[in-house]
Amino acid sequence: MLYTIPNNAITATVHGEANQQSLYQIPFAMTKPSKQLTRGITLVVLGRDDSGEWLDVVVVDDQSLTHGWIQTQATRNLMADGRPLAPQALPVSDYAYNTRREVYDASRYQKSLRGLAGIKVYGIALMIFAIISVVIGGIIGVLFLQGDSVGDKLVLGIGFGAVIGIGLGWIPAFIPMARDAKFKEQDGYYKALNKLHRGHKGDPLRLESQMDLERAVASVHIQ
Repeated sequence: MLYTIPNNAITATVHGEANQQSLYQIPFAMTKPSKQLTRGITLVVLGRDDSGEWLDVVVVDDQSLTHGWIQTQATRNLMADGRPLAPQALPVSDYAYNTRREVYDASRYQKSLRGLAGIKVYGIALMIFAIISVVIGGIIGVLFLQGDSVGDKLVLGIGFGAVIGIGLGWIPAFIPMARDAKFKEQDGYYKALNKLHRGHKGDPLRLESQMDLERAVASVHIQ
């Protein structure tokens, strides 16, 4: 069977400094690529991820159709009806052509990205609280604690402040983390993927014939 790209398809061209670009089963570069694509190949675009950094695509060969995800930066000439299109104008993918397990894996990877974003902000906030407590503790130690010398009192105060700062600082450190824009963005992506996973029916939609491809293309609506 010969496959062709429908005339009404949104398309993009594989591009990059390297001659080969990677296609993935889910939109995360830390996973193993499912296929290597030669620069210049035209892809059918079905949507994007929440961030717009990945495109949900179909590779159309003469003899086969391959669904996957490619980084937006590895493409160019995103077009709809002969007009340039911004990635954010694409609909957010519902992962209909991925298995339920793949959507689960995507949500787990996104959860780890959310965790990294949160830990970074949380760690900095906790360190700031600890430093402030150490400074205050040192001052209190010098002024009010009993000791043989100023140095001894300073050391005792710093130790006391460090214990208080780390022991209690972990609670208020959650506040800047919860308000951080990057963390909230990653958290939103994770919640959206988790919701898709819970609602996924299990098997992906069929993409085995020219009719399946045309149906997939017809379901894409530009925002």
